[in-house]
Amino acid sequence: MTHGPVRVLFVDHSPIVGGAQLTLVEHLRTLDRARFHPMVLCASNADELQRLYRAAGAEVHLASLPRLRTPSPGVPLRLFRSARLLRALVARLDADVVVASTSRTAYIAALALAGSGVPLVWWVHDFQFNRVIFRVASRFAAAIICVSDAIRTFYGGQRDARFHVIPVGSRLHHALESLDPEAVSRERARWGYSDTDVVIGFMGRLVAEKGAEDLVHAVAALHASDPRVKLLVVGTGRGQANDVEGALHALVERNGWRFVSFAGFQSDEALYYKLFDVLALPSRAAEGYAMSAVQAMLAGTPVVVTAVGGMMELVRDRETGLLVPPCSPERMSSAIAELISDSALRERVIAAGQDQVMRNNRVEVTTRQAEAVYERVARRRMRRHATRAN
Repeated sequence: MTHGPVRVLFVDHSPIVGGAQLTLVEHLRTLDRARFHPMVLCASNADELQRLYRAAGAEVHLASLPRLRTPSPGVPLRLFRSARLLRALVARLDADVVVASTSRTAYIAALALAGSGVPLVWWVHDFQFNRVIFRVASRFAAAIICVSDAIRTFYGGQRDARFHVIPVGSRLHHALESLDPEAVSRERARWGYSDTDVVIGFMGRLVAEKGAEDLVHAVAALHASDPRVKLLVVGTGRGQANDVEGALHALVERNGWRFVSFAGFQSDEALYYKLFDVLALPSRAAEGYAMSAVQAMLAGTPVVVTAVGGMMELVRDRETGLLVPPCSPERMSSAIAELISDSALRERVIAAGQDQVMRNNRVEVTTRQAEAVYERVARRRMRRHATRAN
């Protein structure tokens, strides 16, 4: 094992900027450079992610990793070739630890590192792994980091010491410290919102499982009785599986719903979380642990989320936010209306939510927890090398 900082190679295949990728960017920025040297292997067509990873101070390497979910006779060969490429890169970069952040990269890395002596850490953000394959392939992982206890339970890791629960971390609190309140007022005015308007915000990918259509219908019902209520949708679905961005625009245009605005992708997240009066996250499928809800709570914006996956660990109903069933625009509408009308409830969940995420979800906290995992598996490798040398 090399001396000096632990050389950690993060492997991510995604060509799009999603929650897992933004989490990794935050993590890279915060890693202790005296103890860790971060490197990233990412998709060769992920131009924006390459820029973000480099801006976070990581050494970036490019590769094209095959899709594994599309059945075809060529999948095993592509998997083997990618594993061979990764194994050669790990050796060339003298990586001490490899961290795989998606199911595709986890499987490829498990095959690539088998018998190599280089420890593999899986960083599991969602419920997308096939559980049978997970059990088989996870034997090659030295440690498995889950972003919620719901994920650890889903994959049967409650009694496995290799499993660790480390929630999503954010550094948005730093951006909030320097945010000019006048900039928020100007941005609200740019979208045509008055001081009395109530802006319901959505921040995320516009794909079917995120449930943005349910939120559009929920806000339509609210707007019918209170014209002050508006919806601002931030995010895009272009280039992603299950993209519903075009369908959402068509729905709004067909009904003449001028209270709905689409902002597309926005990089200044702090500005928009402060612009929103309420953040609503209407996920239809299980969320591991949504970055958008964490960031809204850091910004002091009350949240209404669906009770799916790890969201119930982040949001305690009527304490740190409001929980509603998935696929229920009516219940989403009622919960938002209650937050708008009940100032005592609103202030209580804002204060409790902000306190919780400042204690548990600041990236400085979550990164230190992950660093301890990296060092632990790296030390095991060091001890094995020392034993063989003697």
